[in-house]
Amino acid sequence: MPACSTRLGVAVTMILLVAAGAAHARLPADAPPLPPPDPGVFTVVQVDTVQELADACWNLASNQAIVVAPGTYDLTDHVFPNGVDGRLTVGRYGAAPISNIQIRGATGRPEDVVILGGGMDDDTVPFGFQVFTATDVIIADLSVGQVYYHAVAIQNDQGATRVTLRHCRLFDAGQQVVKGNRGANPGAEDVVVEYCEVFLTAGAIHHPDLGYCYTNGVDAVGGRRWVIRDNLIRGFWCQDGTLAGPAILMWQGSLDTVVERNTILDSSRGVALGLVSSSDHSGGVVRNNFIRWSPGAPYDVDVAVSTTSPGSKVLHNTVLTHGLYQPNGPVAVEVRFAGATGVEVRANLMDAGVWPRDATPLVVDNLTTADPAWFADEAAGDLHLLPTAPALDLVNRLADCVDDFDATQRPTAAGAADVGGDEVGAPLYADDFESGATGAWTVTVP
Repeated sequence: MPACSTRLGVAVTMILLVAAGAAHARLPADAPPLPPPDPGVFTVVQVDTVQELADACWNLASNQAIVVAPGTYDLTDHVFPNGVDGRLTVGRYGAAPISNIQIRGATGRPEDVVILGGGMDDDTVPFGFQVFTATDVIIADLSVGQVYYHAVAIQNDQGATRVTLRHCRLFDAGQQVVKGNRGANPGAEDVVVEYCEVFLTAGAIHHPDLGYCYTNGVDAVGGRRWVIRDNLIRGFWCQDGTLAGPAILMWQGSLDTVVERNTILDSSRGVALGLVSSSDHSGGVVRNNFIRWSPGAPYDVDVAVSTTSPGSKVLHNTVLTHGLYQPNGPVAVEVRFAGATGVEVRANLMDAGVWPRDATPLVVDNLTTADPAWFADEAAGDLHLLPTAPALDLVNRLADCVDDFDATQRPTAAGAADVGGDEVGAPLYADDFESGATGAWTVTVP
């Protein structure tokens, strides 16, 4: 399992600061900027109308970068190249594969480039981006929403894999906002979702195809080695008050998922490694996340973190449930099914307990009495610890979680690490990197 400090980014000058109890955000706005597409590597295509964008996506070839000018791009208002509907295709269905693709907002600000469909209940635009026969794809610095199915769909049945969604606003999809599909293949590999805001503005609808609410933030079937980090994920609940799916769901044969440093707010369920059986997911780690349920939630609420995955680890998360999920007393973390062997639940800071539901996990060094008064701004979801919180200097640093929510190093001295996602007083590099060496990054930017 990679250490918490593995990163995707751009090396810049480091300035060492000392964070003496201060709250350092780890949210989409903190994304280090990507360099412009290298014209020595990419053929750069500049677009500034919705028709140019649709045509450029339809005609993509390997080693191309589409740079999208600021503006609102209404996918209902153009003649789409496939003659069917308003989706943006990355690699055509059934066509020869392409690779090394970038689709980027021109300014680096996702709010400047907004790609819209006709609405969550309007099938004119079923998808925002649908990645078919493309690999090594980066979609960055733009917004996609108001679509019938998914804002981004990664179709591994057509070969799509190694896709990075970076610093995007992805919102208001009729079903899952980000979806990883599979056919005969195992599922998309090495997908990264980072520095994104993934949300529903007013909950999920009854989908016209189904007649009921069927939603998740990020949902992958058979996903392998996905990394979901540094995102703000919020608002995944059903308008009819019924139980929504998890904000992050990795299942149906997924493995080795890393879910780290995300903030998950105002949702029915949080992170699920597996759902229906112990063969649904294997391995994986959920670490350094902030999860907060709204005390007055008018919708059904379930568990914040659950795993059915043999060999998975739930480490140093901060979870406030406000007592909304009580299947066996208040529960924040649930380990399901007898086949979920070798699970570790360590050093989490919660206001509820761990439920070993037909499983026998290792449960060590968790603190289950968290109080809203311990945090910088609990009501807003800022779960950085105050220097007076009784969660400080209680545990040893874990080899699988050497840093914290802010990607700052935990202390190595025995018993000097804090419980939960935040480490008070940890040193912070202003650029969020421990070193300028690109070998420390998880994914290399072309």
